[in-house]
Amino acid sequence: MLIKNGFVVTTTKAEKKDIRIVGEKIKEIDANLEPNIDEEVIEASGKYVFPGIIDSHTHFSLHARGTTSIDDFYWGGRSAALGGVTTHIDFADMEAASLMKGLEKRFEETIDSVIDFHFHMVINNHFDPLKQNHQLKEIKDFGISSLKAFTTYRDIYMLSPEKWEPLFKAASDNDLIVAVHAEDNEIIEKNIIKFQKENKLDVQYHPDIRSSEAEQKAVKEICEIAHKANASLYIVHLSSEKGYQVVKDYKKLEDFKLYVETTPHYLLLTRELLKGSKARLYLMTPPLREREDNEALWEGVKKGFIDVIATDHCAYDAEQKSKGENSLDVFPGIPGVETLLPLVYTYGVNKGLISINRLVELLSTNPAKIFKLYPQKGTIAVDSDADLVIFDPNFKEVLNSSNTHSKAEYTPFEGFEVDGLPVTTILRGKVIVKDRNFLGEKGFGRFIKAI
Repeated sequence: MLIKNGFVVTTTKAEKKDIRIVGEKIKEIDANLEPNIDEEVIEASGKYVFPGIIDSHTHFSLHARGTTSIDDFYWGGRSAALGGVTTHIDFADMEAASLMKGLEKRFEETIDSVIDFHFHMVINNHFDPLKQNHQLKEIKDFGISSLKAFTTYRDIYMLSPEKWEPLFKAASDNDLIVAVHAEDNEIIEKNIIKFQKENKLDVQYHPDIRSSEAEQKAVKEICEIAHKANASLYIVHLSSEKGYQVVKDYKKLEDFKLYVETTPHYLLLTRELLKGSKARLYLMTPPLREREDNEALWEGVKKGFIDVIATDHCAYDAEQKSKGENSLDVFPGIPGVETLLPLVYTYGVNKGLISINRLVELLSTNPAKIFKLYPQKGTIAVDSDADLVIFDPNFKEVLNSSNTHSKAEYTPFEGFEVDGLPVTTILRGKVIVKDRNFLGEKGFGRFIKAI
């Protein structure tokens, strides 16, 4: 296969080149390559060619609170592919006290995957980092690069305070990065009691219950522990200016491997959406905040304090979202994997906030490097996987439920105009989206081991 005349974009260059693919790999990148006999040619004139997008935070088939998120590994992957995402990093929960059993169980749900995937290994308070250190070596040898831990959700995921330092040390000894959902549980629980008394538990109060102060405190404490342990830390879905100011300070420490992720909804949406008849569709954790928080996070993206934009895609349909009495028990999560690339391009690159190279860094190369998938993934280079997105900057569309493809059948970015869309998605040399039509096959997606 030969891709001709596209504007090939990496973190350092953007130039008109041709790309030759042989099998699953990129074999040649140069100007004016001549097609071989019977070689398929894809014309990319006037379009960008990006490395396949890596969404490093998705929840396909998430099991929680007696239900399952509606996008499974087929439907979520299909939506992802239509958005130019060729690899996603999802989550596997530990099973009883075993990490490997949790991984094995999770793999059963990936049989219909249509894009490539990797896993964060979720631990909870049943895990003892002092006594079960050997399990970390097992998952590392299997190809896992990261753990996921929580400072909140008591009785479900929350890790006791005394376990954090040994966890970071054990993770560091096994060359694993710890991804943390950082919200202070004590602040949240006190807020719940206060707002219950005031009869203010409706979804519009969710940002006050799970406040930016809760994020700020937890981020500071977890950064302090990780830095002391000389461990690598990845803060997931940073949502607030107050949290951002903390990571901004810690990112200046040269001896601290700190990585920070945010999402399009924390960059573009505000808590005003948590009012009205559709408010529940916009409830996620952490919650939406103020316009000032959007602006602070864009500053972090622009100045390099934020390393990755992912989606935290966790889709529920309207019926699922209608269940529950208030903000404490509405299923939290929104669809987003499909709109990641066009939104960051439109509201980041086109608005002059970031360069086209920085987009590639945020959405592809950085997540590949952080989670040890690089250079197999995350770049356009000879011998890398032929994961490519042909993106048409002239393809304008107003996002709505009919032109996005999650089984949730809505987009939280309803009414947002995007200036450009992926038209062709190639995964390991196979065209899985052509002219905005999905051609992928169940089971083609593959687990990618950390390198």
